Formats: sequence, C-alpha cells, structure tokens
Amino acid sequence: MNNVNSYLHFNGAQTYIEIPNHSDFSVATTGELTISAWIRPETLTFPKTEGTGYVHWLGKGETGQQEWTFRIYNLDNTENRQNRISFYVFNAQGGQGIGSHFQDLLEPGECIHVVATVDHQKTSIHRDGIKRDSDIYAGQITPKAGNAPVRIGTRDFNSFFKGQIYEVRFWNRCLTDNEIAKLFSTSIVSTSGLVAEYLLTQDIAPDSVSDHNGIIHTPVWISKDES
Repeated sequence: MNNVNSYLHFNGAQTYIEIPNHSDFSVATTGELTISAWIRPETLTFPKTEGTGYVHWLGKGETGQQEWTFRIYNLDNTENRQNRISFYVFNAQGGQGIGSHFQDLLEPGECIHVVATVDHQKTSIHRDGIKRDSDIYAGQITPKAGNAPVRIGTRDFNSFFKGQIYEVRFWNRCLTDNEIAKLFSTSIVSTSGLVAEYLLTQDIAPDSVSDHNGIIHTPVWISKDES
C-alpha cells in the first residue's frame, strides 16, 4: 500500500512511526525548530492515555532525555483542558514542561493543521495558519539533545493517538507567520531549512527531502472517501 487516496490510521493502542534520533530534530543543536502536521482525531476521548487524561501524539523524549512533545487532552480530562492541543519543551530530566496551546471545541473526524515553532527563548503554536499562543521558556527550561527517536502516534508508549496524522514536516528554523499561513491555505511548502518530510501515504515512512526514514509499526490504511 499506498496512494494519496488513503490515510494511515493510528489505532489508539499500538500504531506508531519511529524515526531514528538525529540532531536535525533537536532544538539544542538546530537553535530553532518548526514542526508541522495535520491531525484528524477519530475520537474526543482516547482509549490509551496518561497523566490527567492526555495523549502525546508526536514527540522526542524518553526517561532522562526529554526534549519536546505535542499533546492532546481527552474531553473528560481532570484539568478542565477539554481537547486542548499543546506543544511543550522540557529539561532532560522531564517533569513540568513549558509550552504553548489552544483549546477549541473539536469534532471527531475534523482535520486540524498544527504548527509549533521553538527558538532559544520561546515556543509558539498555530492552528490552521493562525498563531494562537506564544510562551517564554528561557530561564526555566534548557533543552538538551538526547538519543531518543522521534515518534509519531506516541512519544514513549505511555499513550497512543487514535485517528490520522499526515504531512509531518521539520525545519531547522522558525517559519514566519506568513509562511505558516501560506502552508495552510495553499499547501506551498518552504524548502528553506526543510530537513525532513513524511507524507505518510505508503507502508514505510520515507523522508522525501533527506535520509531520516522512519518505520511504521502496525499500519492500517483507510480510504479518504470512507473516513
């Protein structure tokens, strides 16, 4: 499999993509980082969560070498963060991170374009081409490059995303607000600083701009016409 008429389905229990560790994915080595992805949650209450009821759906970090992660909260989480979508950076030892978020009413099956940027001082998050939040982490968080791989669909197997994730891209710089808006509205991808791209339309996860190829574990594909 596959073609552009299908989505890779993350089943919420075991499907994930693993991309080997590389300095291109660490803000401590790149100085700046932009991560862009489309997500399509199948549910508002995920079956395998952690903490107060959330899922890490894309991240780089394991015990003692935490770096960054995207998170989506369950509708029924215990922090009054109904379906909040966040991006966090961490100190290597983990604990409480600092990051940016938006919290909107979501619908199952809704496609959402999420972009996070991080430089040496702050994080920002965009939804559907619009900046929603920006937060200073400097002075509290000192990112360090670890050996953990990048994983899509989970971060460290403690929680799993259910739905679709596709068109995941990494840049070694912060895209401008205008570039992010154009990426959402026109699908025009800036190649300046683009270090990895995963369209996720076949049974492997080839990097279409470099050599950071990933492996899909337990892939299932569904037709876009039937989703």
